[in-house]
Amino acid sequence: MNAPHSSTPDIVIEARDVAKVYRVGDIEVHALRGVNLSIARGEFVAIMGASGSGKSTLMNVLGCLDRPTSGVYLLEGVDMAQQGEPALALVRSRRIGFVFQSFNLLNRTSAAENVALPLFYAGRAADSLARARAALGALGLQGRERNLPSQLSGGQQQRVAIARALVNDPAILLADEPTGNLDSQTANEIMSTIQALNRDQGLTVVLVTHEPDMAAFADRVVTMRDGRIVSDVRNRPPPLAATQAAAQRAAPADSTPLGLSFLRMAFAVASRAIARNKLRSALTMLGIFVGVAALITMVAVGQGANAAVTAQIESLGTNLLIVLPGAVTMGGARGGFGSASTLTVTDAEAIRREAPAVANVSYLIRQQGQVQFADKNWTTSIQGVTPSYFAIRNWPIAAGHMMTAEEETSAARVCLIGQTVYHNLFGAYENPIGATILVKNVPMQVIGLLQARGQTGFGQDQDDVVYIPFSTAQNKVLGVASPSQAQSSSAAQSSIYGAQTSPYVTAPNPFGIQPKLAGYVNIIYVQARDTALVQTAKREITQILAKRHRIEPGQAEDFNVRNISDITQAMEGSSRTMALLLAAVASISLLVGGIGIMNILLVSVTERTREIGIRMAIGARRTHILLQFLVEAVLLSGIGGVLGIVAGVAAAEAVSLVADWPTRISPLAIAGGFLFSAVVGIFFGFYPARRASRLNPIDALRYE
Repeated sequence: MNAPHSSTPDIVIEARDVAKVYRVGDIEVHALRGVNLSIARGEFVAIMGASGSGKSTLMNVLGCLDRPTSGVYLLEGVDMAQQGEPALALVRSRRIGFVFQSFNLLNRTSAAENVALPLFYAGRAADSLARARAALGALGLQGRERNLPSQLSGGQQQRVAIARALVNDPAILLADEPTGNLDSQTANEIMSTIQALNRDQGLTVVLVTHEPDMAAFADRVVTMRDGRIVSDVRNRPPPLAATQAAAQRAAPADSTPLGLSFLRMAFAVASRAIARNKLRSALTMLGIFVGVAALITMVAVGQGANAAVTAQIESLGTNLLIVLPGAVTMGGARGGFGSASTLTVTDAEAIRREAPAVANVSYLIRQQGQVQFADKNWTTSIQGVTPSYFAIRNWPIAAGHMMTAEEETSAARVCLIGQTVYHNLFGAYENPIGATILVKNVPMQVIGLLQARGQTGFGQDQDDVVYIPFSTAQNKVLGVASPSQAQSSSAAQSSIYGAQTSPYVTAPNPFGIQPKLAGYVNIIYVQARDTALVQTAKREITQILAKRHRIEPGQAEDFNVRNISDITQAMEGSSRTMALLLAAVASISLLVGGIGIMNILLVSVTERTREIGIRMAIGARRTHILLQFLVEAVLLSGIGGVLGIVAGVAAAEAVSLVADWPTRISPLAIAGGFLFSAVVGIFFGFYPARRASRLNPIDALRYE
């Protein structure tokens, strides 16, 4: 507080020419007109007057709930008009106890919690419940500590209000019409209690009443009319014992830390507010719930697919290079990579023969077609490959034997089938080895059953395939593609490697070399002799193909050589883009949820305006009110976030089980979703919380 002004040492309350003017539209209402009043320490003063005389307005000014329009109000020698809101809240918390005519108890809070509330705002919550019980016991309310206000009589509620006003050992008790709503017997009991506090504990008491028999309990009676004091009569001098006890009352410390106890209280209040309006709270959390659940599910699906693709690429080894057909120009129009097949079997053989850093080369052709066994048929991918395909892909067999070089050379009518084709043609228990199936109406003997590979990261089944020798495919089943055929067919992207295929078939996957064949291929796979020779092999391949395709320096190449690192980087770029897109989608839901929280808290501030006024009247600072509503916002968003995390994990698992899609739960997405939900709560809860904290205590108390 500021340095004391000059005043009599025994004077605790001094009003000098205090005026209070209210403006109602264009009309000015003068509630106080130059009031001068001095009250000594330990006095019991009654302020009387008819309704509208200004006595309650004077009481609000003396209790630091309102500020005078003009004049000076000194409390213990300090000009209250010059104090900021934190200092006034501290005075209301520590130096003044206020008893209201309408009790002003929090309805859904027990008697003990009502009494203990000022202790939390004063930073004295260590033994708050014990002190509250002692205060209630001193006023004859033993055993009523757990009762709600609705379970107490009027006199008992007023005693709870008095206990709350006294729990912080204030120097001054201000009682505004404390007996106005009570019967005469209860009113006399309440007044006797207040008088005993004045006599025994030296409490300075200022009582507002319009009843002469209640004013008779006081040592001094001040009468007001039309905002002025018209008489000041002393019934008797203050008892010596009261004066001595008042002089010995120690002023409490002036610190009000925002400790853990206050946060616990704030969480309890927020929890009760949420539980009180369950449906409204649930709808408020819905936006956060959906946003977090969507974020976790989408990230899990995206990362699962990404991990599956990465695993498939890495399974090929770090020494693999992929040669793709490049851009061509036809009819004056230039196409991009994959717009036509510009690679041939002789290109692949030249790479194998002329590149010292190359260990193995392969290629394939593929078409969709029907396969049949007995009375069962299935449409699948038919791929013509060479024996080296399976070695490069590191794909072992589950039964039978691999394709041999002799079978490739002789264009044998043999095939290997994947697990999906096996289950659809043969069932789960029939042995397919040695069986003859029709592949596009061409009979083929099954010589091998491949081990299961599962789906790709893009949801395509790798086991839904039939492999036949490359020469058999070109000569007897799929046909040899010409450049015109290649140009007219559609280019498709390899689901495993992210590469585009030659247009003369529907998709790629080359592995194997037959120099005698001159057909066009979609992709050439090259295996370097060692990981350290990958870049060397890439340069050699580029030089060989540029020479064979007669590409002059500066001209665009009609092929593209990529290694696993290139593909991985491209895939990671796509994953980042997808992650940003998913985050943006989820953020929209979180944004909607945040707006819902702000809307509900604004409604809550309006509904609880009177409660806010009560809390401020008993010592709550604006920071307390701000934090209380922020805690409620964070609790709403936090609960929604936790439920969203559970739902998101469950949804991701469901996608994995039902759709057979690879998913990977991301701890970072879980932590980020929860953190984001808390940030949304703080961001959107700040405005309603600040609005609540800026309320004027007296206006909030008068709100209906």
